[in-house]
Amino acid sequence: MSDENESKRSPSSQPMETGQSPRTQNIPDELLNMVGASPPRFVTFEQLMSAADGIKNMTLAHEIAVNNDFVLHKEEDSSSSIEKQVAETVKRAFWDAFAAKISQDPPDFTMAYVMLEELKETLVGILLPQHQRLKDQINEVLDMPLIKQQMEQRVFDFEYYGRYVTDTMARLCAPARDEKIAEIRTIQDVVPKFKAIMETLELMRRDMANFTIKQIRPYIQQNSIDYERKKFSEYYETQKALGVNPLKYTEVWLKRNFEKLVQSTGQNLTSSSTTSTPTPANVLNEAYIEVLEWSDPNNFPETLMLDQLRFMALRDKLHTLGLITSVQLITYSVVGSPVEGVEDLKQKLRDHVDLLLQDVAQKGIKAVQESIAEQVVKDVSDSVIQRGLPPLTEKTKLDLKGQILSLGSRENTVRRLMITRLMEFIREGMTGKQLNSLRVPKGCTVVQEELSQVLGNFLRLTSHNRSVFGEQYSQILGQLMHRSGSDISPRGNTVVNAL
Repeated sequence: MSDENESKRSPSSQPMETGQSPRTQNIPDELLNMVGASPPRFVTFEQLMSAADGIKNMTLAHEIAVNNDFVLHKEEDSSSSIEKQVAETVKRAFWDAFAAKISQDPPDFTMAYVMLEELKETLVGILLPQHQRLKDQINEVLDMPLIKQQMEQRVFDFEYYGRYVTDTMARLCAPARDEKIAEIRTIQDVVPKFKAIMETLELMRRDMANFTIKQIRPYIQQNSIDYERKKFSEYYETQKALGVNPLKYTEVWLKRNFEKLVQSTGQNLTSSSTTSTPTPANVLNEAYIEVLEWSDPNNFPETLMLDQLRFMALRDKLHTLGLITSVQLITYSVVGSPVEGVEDLKQKLRDHVDLLLQDVAQKGIKAVQESIAEQVVKDVSDSVIQRGLPPLTEKTKLDLKGQILSLGSRENTVRRLMITRLMEFIREGMTGKQLNSLRVPKGCTVVQEELSQVLGNFLRLTSHNRSVFGEQYSQILGQLMHRSGSDISPRGNTVVNAL
């Protein structure tokens, strides 16, 4: 795993306004708000580091629990990276020195002995508990005191140990490494052979770590909520000991949505709907929904930080679906009867628009809009011609292209309409209804599968988050309701149960 970003960051001196939370810039997440504005009480360095380590461990456990595809990867530096150049220089220097020492007369086996010690440690480290007999055999063959004697007496046999280690690796490695093992067997020279062995052992160690993660994932998933709750509680208490509020952005987030629901309820006194009533569950649901339209990553609630990238990915996917459905609505409205009920055209438009939107980061939204408009006109023209209908008029083509280009604005009426429909689907899904009983919004059937995936992933994240931070949410919401004169009291477990 790559190290956490440890870059220095400076605290903001801006006062916090109602409904806003200017995040302190450039502070590592696990050390966020470690220093308060007022003189803190004394906290030891060990306590601070323990809290930071706890957050790192919590992050890893959370990642394994919520991401079924989580695996350890080798960090790939860019070819121009100074770190990569330094690492390659050090490795090359080691193996050059290794070759020089064993080529002396008499050979100097000092570096060879150290290398074999590390090799043995790595080989034993990738064994599973049921490999006890193999572990005993490795300890017997790679007997370091005996190897040291052989080196001192100049009778050490590189070929014998290289062959043994390679054969042992072949018994342990994943099938994906078989080709590499076969390659090692063909290498005759000592230095290239042991260099390849060490590199392959590193790959095998990561393979074994990923295998272990896969095996224990069900256990971690069963216990991650309690573990994350405990680790965050330790972090929370450490922050409070410094005189810092570690949940100030979360409080702003919940307060804003509480006030939104209170205002909405006041404006709809005659409505019999309970979805806008400012109960703890409704406030939290609205707060989660708001994340799907979040625009400022610097003001993100602390309790959602571990899943910020996932929430933002769902937000982006939802807005992609909004654009796809907007294009379809405009197309079928502008063209009218020539394309009415043509399902294969809907599928083609969806696929083409989705594909073109993937180029936004590289080409920019304006260029992509142009491509989408031209592609839609082409798809519709091809469709009507293939079905023997009169071709589109130039006026229809210009009208269609112009309205699609107008979708670049977030305030576009059609775009806002489709996003609102998609959001209502997500909101209804949060009420606890079964997925198959939810009604797909009008004009969204072509993205039904993708929309269901977004909802499923969103519910999984929010459910996990609610379970971990329910106590903190209850305290914040209880205080808000108490101050506002709500009938729901923060005392006891009333608010906790309501979540």
